[in-house]
Order: sequence, then C-alpha cells, then structure tokens
Amino acid sequence: MRPGPPRKQSPPRRQSPPRKDQPPTERVQKLLSAAGVGSRREVERWIREGRLQINGEVPSLGAKLAPRDRITLDGRPVRLHTPAVKELHVLLFHRSPGETLDLKAATSRAAEHLNLPRSSGRWLAIQPMPPVDGGLEILTDDGSWAHRVSRGVHALTIDYVLRMRGPLNNELVEEFRAATDCEGDAMSILQADAQYGEGFNHWLNVTVRATRSAQVRHWWAARGIIVSRLMRVRFGPVHLSRELPRGHSRAMLPSERNALINEIDAAKPSVIAGPAAAL
Repeated sequence: MRPGPPRKQSPPRRQSPPRKDQPPTERVQKLLSAAGVGSRREVERWIREGRLQINGEVPSLGAKLAPRDRITLDGRPVRLHTPAVKELHVLLFHRSPGETLDLKAATSRAAEHLNLPRSSGRWLAIQPMPPVDGGLEILTDDGSWAHRVSRGVHALTIDYVLRMRGPLNNELVEEFRAATDCEGDAMSILQADAQYGEGFNHWLNVTVRATRSAQVRHWWAARGIIVSRLMRVRFGPVHLSRELPRGHSRAMLPSERNALINEIDAAKPSVIAGPAAAL
C-alpha cells in the first residue's frame, strides 16, 4: 500500500493579546488595594464576611484574579479600569482633634466634610490617629503604596505634642522617658520635654517609635494626668508645617515621598523586630 501524501500542518492559532484595560493576574487583595477599592485588610475582611465574590463564589484569601473574572462586592460589580501606569497621589492632611476621618465615602466624589480633592480611587489613611486626637495625616489613593508605608511605620520616629492637665513635674517626666510598656504593651519613648504653664495646663513634646497615641494617653491617665489634646506633628521626615491650616490638605511633594520611603528602608535593619504599632 503506497503511503499517501504528507498532511499539511495547520498554522498555529494566533492568540489575541490581552486587552489593555483588563487587570493582570494578581492576588485579589493586592489588585483591589492598588485600584483604590479598599485596603488589603478591608478586602480580607470582605472575603471572610462573604461580601466579596469572584464569579459568584467567595474566594480564598490567596485567590488570584484572571483577566475575565467578574468581581462583586455586596452584589454590585466592581470594575477595575486601572491605567497601565497609575499616577501616585499622596496628601498631607491637617485634621482637627475630634474630627472623624471617614474615608469610606471619599471615592470619586471627595467627602464634603474633609474637603479632599477628587480621586479615581478611594483615599486611604496611613496609620490614622484615633478620632479624639489630631494633627498630621497622610492619605493616598494607591493601595500598594499605602501597604508599603504601613508595614514600615513602626521603624519611624513620630513627634507628638500633648496638652496636659494635672500636677505635672520633672519626676513624672523622667519616669515617662524611661517607660517601656503601658498595661503590657511595649512603648519606646525617645524624648520628652515639658513646658510648664502658669495655670493648670502644661505642654509636653514627645518623640516615640512604635508607640500609639492611645498608649501615651493611658500612661499619663494612670498617674492622674489628663491629656486634653494630642497632636501628631511629625511622621518620620515629614513635618506638619504652620502653612497647612486645620481642615486643609496639600499634595505631598515627590521629594517628601522619597524621603519617607528612604527613611523606612534605612531604619528597618536597625530596628529590633517587634509588633508593628498603629500610630
């Protein structure tokens, strides 16, 4: 039997290139955070609560997104039309003590009570102060940048200014400088300088590392001193200047952003590993 002519090989199928407006295959927490939908912790909480679904099913915490996956949050579709190169927006915001930093409504239309500029994503706060306190807040609409800075915050030095009521004296200030914990939580007090007033109010300038403002308040309250006001005036190399009035924000300069990242990277090796504190 004579063999027939060899079969012609069909040309390989051409694969259509991925659409530019489709997100790459990434973990769901990272992708939604980078798009400004929410922080990584928020996305993880949405998954645990069953509020976030991919293709109609609740994903695992480490699940990755394919280009054509359909994402929903509380039954509503989440559209990720992020540009190939997203411009980084970072704000310095001067928050008044007692003012609520509610950023959940600050999406494309900025929260009216905060007077924030418009953003393609949602504003995220880097280690926000408790509502009772105020001062310098750093906001960004880039979840990856927020995650990077938040992980290194415990390595930075932070300045607080306290207004205090009570019998403040040098002995208590010296005891505070040597304090290493508050109710079992570690503290690191690097500097404390008192300015005694003629009346009942006194001022204390404090430099800390990996120490929450709530810890500072509780430490003094346990000794009969009431902290009536606490303001964060420095966040690593970034200072709260007098040119930024309360309730106002300004864009963080690229040089300031670079200085913040450089200080975090430089401080990590020299800081003893410990629990990261939310300042």
